[in-house]
Amino acid sequence: MSIESIPVSSFMTRNVKTETEDQNIQAVCKIMNENNIGSVIVIKIIDGNNRAVGIITERDVVRILGLLQTSLLLVPLREHMSKPLVTLRPNNSIKDAIQTMQLNNIRRIPIVEKENLEGIITDKDIFKAIMNNQIPINDLVSNNALIGQSSVVFDQYREYLFSDNFMQRR
Repeated sequence: MSIESIPVSSFMTRNVKTETEDQNIQAVCKIMNENNIGSVIVIKIIDGNNRAVGIITERDVVRILGLLQTSLLLVPLREHMSKPLVTLRPNNSIKDAIQTMQLNNIRRIPIVEKENLEGIITDKDIFKAIMNNQIPINDLVSNNALIGQSSVVFDQYREYLFSDNFMQRR
């Protein structure tokens, strides 16, 4: 199996944490903290359906807090979220995910089918799959089109190898 034929749905997280666009940064920080995650998908309720409209990441939180304006903490998420939301469909490939992450300088991609949020795939999900031999690393190295675009995965690999978690497991 190659990265062109492996769908992102094979490795995406299905239990995506969301918050409505009228909530504030504190609500998102609470969700991130309680679930040990780095992002929350912002949704808008349209005709009773939850539609993904943006994303708040830990980078966004740091940027907002760095402005040192406490009034910003009360501003609705719609004013802070990254948009437009970059998404993929469940049948897009891992290669598509890596290329999209690199092209947009992002680490997470919500997976959407017919405007319904199905899951999210992150650089860590792809990295874990590589480490568990579920994605052939040879495809990343041998595919000339991906060599320059796979830096997201290789950066994650380097970060993992030098992390405390890896060193403690050795």
